[in-house]
Amino acid sequence: MTNQKKNKLGAFVGILALMSSISVLPFNSADAAVDENMCKSMYEKYKSLGEQKFREKYKNKSYLNDCIKLYKNQNWYFVGKSKIDKHYEKLNSLMQNEVVEKKIDVKILSSTPIGTDKYLVKFRACAEKFQIQKPSFLIKSQIDQYLGTASKVLQVGKCNDYHAKVKARQASNIQIDYVSDLSKYQNIKTKPL
Repeated sequence: MTNQKKNKLGAFVGILALMSSISVLPFNSADAAVDENMCKSMYEKYKSLGEQKFREKYKNKSYLNDCIKLYKNQNWYFVGKSKIDKHYEKLNSLMQNEVVEKKIDVKILSSTPIGTDKYLVKFRACAEKFQIQKPSFLIKSQIDQYLGTASKVLQVGKCNDYHAKVKARQASNIQIDYVSDLSKYQNIKTKPL
């Protein structure tokens, strides 16, 4: 190959390299801006779902990891971010207080046999700090389990007595616990008290 052809080929390759770098730069910076805008628009979903569920739901998004890095960066900010953060901090605080405060005392008062492996259980539930419109209780033994729902309101500072029929081999194996979140027990049968 002659020097003239080598020079032309070299110039062509150089121009081609220069043009490809020029055309790539604006494209990449535009992608970065789109990704950050996408991250901004999805931030509230991230806060409401939590990181694990957010990752599961949006696992096919190419910008997922970049967004999560931004979300964890304390210096990252956009207009409206502090409002979203405050809302979810308040919501989380209320949820934690609700879990702590919604504990009520449940005590089995008596267990009377009413047949083979069957008992009529009388129990008392007391609420100190809050009222519960329709309290629910997980009633279980080694051979039976169900949610008992009461229609009687449990008043603040008061106790209500309830009765439940339970299948059990021994009365000492019967347990009754207050349930504040019924969504955890969707596959368990429910009976009125």
